[in-house]
Amino acid sequence: MLREASGPLEASISVEALRAAPAVLVAAGLVVHALVWAIATHFAEPSPAPQLAMAIALGREWLLGYPELPPLAAWASEAIYRATHALFAVRLAAASCVAVSGWILFRFLRRLVGDRQGAIAVLVMASVFPVAYPGGALTGDLLQMPLLAALLLSWWIAVGERNPNGWMSVGLFAAVSLYAGPQGLALLAGLALVTLLSAQARAALGNARALFGLAAGLLIFAHVGGPRLLWLWFHGGDGFLPGAGAGIPGAEFQAPPRLLLTLVAGHLGFFLLILLAAFHTAKAKESAPVFARQPAALFSRWSVIALAILPAVFVLVWLYLGKQVARPQIFASLLLLGGAAAILIGNERLLLRRQMLIGSLLLVFLFVPPAALLASSFLPGWSGHNRAVNWPAASAARTFTEIFRTRTGRPLEYIAGDRIPAAQIAVLSQVRPHLVIDADPSRSPWIDAAAFRQQGGVVFWEIHGADGSPPAALSGKLPPFVAEAPLRLPWARGRGEPVRLGWAIVPPAP
Repeated sequence: MLREASGPLEASISVEALRAAPAVLVAAGLVVHALVWAIATHFAEPSPAPQLAMAIALGREWLLGYPELPPLAAWASEAIYRATHALFAVRLAAASCVAVSGWILFRFLRRLVGDRQGAIAVLVMASVFPVAYPGGALTGDLLQMPLLAALLLSWWIAVGERNPNGWMSVGLFAAVSLYAGPQGLALLAGLALVTLLSAQARAALGNARALFGLAAGLLIFAHVGGPRLLWLWFHGGDGFLPGAGAGIPGAEFQAPPRLLLTLVAGHLGFFLLILLAAFHTAKAKESAPVFARQPAALFSRWSVIALAILPAVFVLVWLYLGKQVARPQIFASLLLLGGAAAILIGNERLLLRRQMLIGSLLLVFLFVPPAALLASSFLPGWSGHNRAVNWPAASAARTFTEIFRTRTGRPLEYIAGDRIPAAQIAVLSQVRPHLVIDADPSRSPWIDAAAFRQQGGVVFWEIHGADGSPPAALSGKLPPFVAEAPLRLPWARGRGEPVRLGWAIVPPAP
């Protein structure tokens, strides 16, 4: 058995924690990361961010698919919000996806490289964009992180530990991942390739119990994932990748060559940590603790390295061949094994040089990004994200809900307007009206035109300039209405000229 060297007497608190209780250190780091991001986004966003608003507003319809929005994000966001009535709970769930995936990844890596090196492999991922940057919306990209980490662990249980029950979990997690986006198929392709090319992995399928487990996994995949695949087939794949309809600004979408550059740039902090820890010109008197592990089997080493690279390459090639664009966040769940690959490429004896500097950098990666997000929300200027999350959605929702009830004696059932502010109003209104996307019932398949005419609703538009009359496009898509006196609503942060809204009640049918 290899023994962990004690190293010099001087050691940082984090190194001592890593020696004594690596699992506790990982859990504490993941919990703090989730809380910091949830708190920062909660105070940085007085109104729900566009992706958060769209997910909750559409999730209440409980459809099998949505235009430009994978359904699992909408379902999860709506379920959490309906149960808690708190946007903070949804934001905490979004940040917790990183924490849960990190813990599952640690459970996987401790089987391969031991607790201490496994903990290091998980903790250094705090330096990687987009892995450790959850934001405040519970997106499909975030939901894929724990799903794919669990898929990876299940595959290892089936192949590495020869437990046939692992195949059933593989089928389940792969099927559920279809409802969140394409990443699960990319990892599944990588797992299949590694399994077919490895004699050790193929040997795990060399008995009747293993084949029965694999067949059961395929049946679970077909049963759970089949409805989603059929929906995608009949709708031309719409909603498999999130699009602008999910509340994502167009500027965030990138072509594959630029995505590759973004991913390389997002690893600069990761590369810096590795160089600082491994560079040999550190001062001789500096503390350099050693963390040793048993030599990894050849199959373990190369399978982890392959799975750290292949799924992301598959997605890049698929996007390139399909001439599609995506956000860098699509790779958050596909880059989880970067730290593990670096550990397995290196020697069994891991020397952690410059421990104080590395610990300080990890704290920077942990706290500075959410702090910067929070600080930017208080800066002047109304462009981009700041404008959307400071839009006076709460006051608009309260005003429209109360006026409609006073005028008609009914609860507000439908809100129609530009998709992002209308979704924000739909989320923050006490009666949770249905969203009519861009005031166009034809773009909202959950809207029954007859029910809309029967129950009525509120339509609104933002006024720019002196003309407050409704846009011509609204009048042609909705039942007749008469514009009311414009509203002037202060921004959520209370800065700048008030927002001017034109609005009207679409009267219920008599």
